[in-house]
Amino acid sequence: MDDLDLRAAKIRLLCTDVDGVLTVGTLHYGARPGHTKAFNVRDGAGIKWLQRAGIPVAFISGLHAEATIHRAQDLAVEDCFAGHLDKRPILDRLCEKYGLEYDQVAHLGDDLADLPLLRRVGFACCPSDAASEVKAVCHWVPDVPGGYGLLRAVAERILKAQGHWDALLRSYEA
Repeated sequence: MDDLDLRAAKIRLLCTDVDGVLTVGTLHYGARPGHTKAFNVRDGAGIKWLQRAGIPVAFISGLHAEATIHRAQDLAVEDCFAGHLDKRPILDRLCEKYGLEYDQVAHLGDDLADLPLLRRVGFACCPSDAASEVKAVCHWVPDVPGGYGLLRAVAERILKAQGHWDALLRSYEA
């Protein structure tokens, strides 16, 4: 196992930013207040696979948006924090809730507000189009831009490192 797989093997919680990670970061505004977002279905599959393997997923977003809350509800993401620019207290609260150390947590982020988490967690990942300061502190930068399945790629790496991937494939008769 290489260093990335050793890090991935320890993960017991995956935290992710939303805008620019689970979405391309574009907000669509119309005549009415509010906006819409497009989420990648492959990320949803990755979330469900992690949950089945006993690894909870948490959304930690700086932007309060009903679309984020609805997506979390659709995927049974119990820990959804929307509208929190200061993300470190949320990470601390989640570690306390699940009885985890930072090295047992993965975080996916794309911009400066994610730096405090990315610098602390055991497996820091970002999309290929993340801010250069974010890329500089991440352990892994897959060749996937935000909104195009980054979480799914990270989920696959974690599940493979933890020995869950073959059983998952068998469940699909692959």
